[in-house]
Amino acid sequence: MTLPHKSRPFSAATRSAMGMRAGERGAAMLAALCFALVLAIVLSSYISMCYQSLKMSSRNANSGHSVELAETGMEEALWALHNNDWTGWSISNRTATKTISGFTFDSNTTGNATLSIANYDGVVATRSITVTGTTSFTKADGSTETQSRTLTSTATQAPLFTNAIAAVGNTTSTYNGVVSFGAAGTIDSYDSSIDINASSPGFSAVVASTSNVTSSNTVQMNNVNIKGYVATLSAGPSYSTSATLYGPSSPLMPKIDTSRVTTSPYQAQFGVVTPSAPTPLNNGSQTIGTAGASTPTYYYYAGNYKLTTGQTLTVNGPVVIVISGYLWVDGAGSNNSGGLIHVTSTGSLTIFLAGDMRIDGGGITNDTKLPKNVAILGQTNNTNDMEFWTTVPFYGVMYLPQARLVFTNNPTYYGALVAQAVTFGATSSPTFHYDTNLRNVAFSGIDTPFAVANWREVSP
Repeated sequence: MTLPHKSRPFSAATRSAMGMRAGERGAAMLAALCFALVLAIVLSSYISMCYQSLKMSSRNANSGHSVELAETGMEEALWALHNNDWTGWSISNRTATKTISGFTFDSNTTGNATLSIANYDGVVATRSITVTGTTSFTKADGSTETQSRTLTSTATQAPLFTNAIAAVGNTTSTYNGVVSFGAAGTIDSYDSSIDINASSPGFSAVVASTSNVTSSNTVQMNNVNIKGYVATLSAGPSYSTSATLYGPSSPLMPKIDTSRVTTSPYQAQFGVVTPSAPTPLNNGSQTIGTAGASTPTYYYYAGNYKLTTGQTLTVNGPVVIVISGYLWVDGAGSNNSGGLIHVTSTGSLTIFLAGDMRIDGGGITNDTKLPKNVAILGQTNNTNDMEFWTTVPFYGVMYLPQARLVFTNNPTYYGALVAQAVTFGATSSPTFHYDTNLRNVAFSGIDTPFAVANWREVSP
């Protein structure tokens, strides 16, 4: 008879081995759980970082779009100023405002620009432009996040008379763009807003030629003394042994300070817009203009306008004259002898000239002594020879970009001039004082664009 089998108990060694395998499985499980926890933390942090990075990237993009909108608004403001077109603007107390909307970007982002121009007409103060570009982003939860950037600037018309004397002709022009001093002379500068009599001449006068002519020197300095600079494009200046070019710290020798010669001349050329003039101008002696008037009186003369000995045109207020022929102030003699145009202390004069010019006799006197108050502007396609004979001091500007201007005798000139070519003849020794204040002056009748200055961003 066989007895049933009885299980024998595990030995101590066996039980020890089984306990170790269970412990290992528990340790592995714990390690796996720890790894999973670390991975979860890492992934959570990575996802959070990606979300924040995306959020920051969206904000940066929208911030950039806001600046773009503000810049677009700035361009719109300049366009309105330049064209004097205020369609779509609201105007109150000399402040013009406008909102431009309808801009769309990626990721459910829209935008607009709000514009404000204080003193938009420039009558009482400098024009000040403020533009705010705003973007709106619709988030996944339906809420809206907005960002704004604000730019401010002042706006003024670009300067026309940045040089004392400038010639703008070239090889394809009627005249070659040379500035020529035939005898001697002095060129210096002053600021009429500070020193109306140029009693302390400065060193800021620039004699410039933008000509590309290479066959001859484009600024010819025969015995002339220039306190300032010479700017030429190609052939450079020539000078005699007695000529000087210097500044306040230039050495005594050599006489030509080459650090004051530049090959980067600049002279803006803007279109001349001849206005319509309803009132006919008579010939002979007369008084025109209204003292204290806020706007000019516009006159026209059909044909050639000439003042001879004993004839005086007195300008007693702001006046604009449009002449379809030539302008001659004729007759020999000094001030008030010969023909004369007399601008009184309450007057200002702008002449739009279609024909040639000869300023002789008593010349054009300007009692204000402010060059900005007398301007002679060549009408479009005026390619004539212009002559300046008188020795009576002239306070004014001439802008004749398609004509040649020739000086004889020994003129005294306060202001600035631009012509296609400028010639001081073989017997001409000018005393020329460049008014640096003209860099801050805009002239009616010149299609001068507006430019911004002091551009900056306003902190939110």
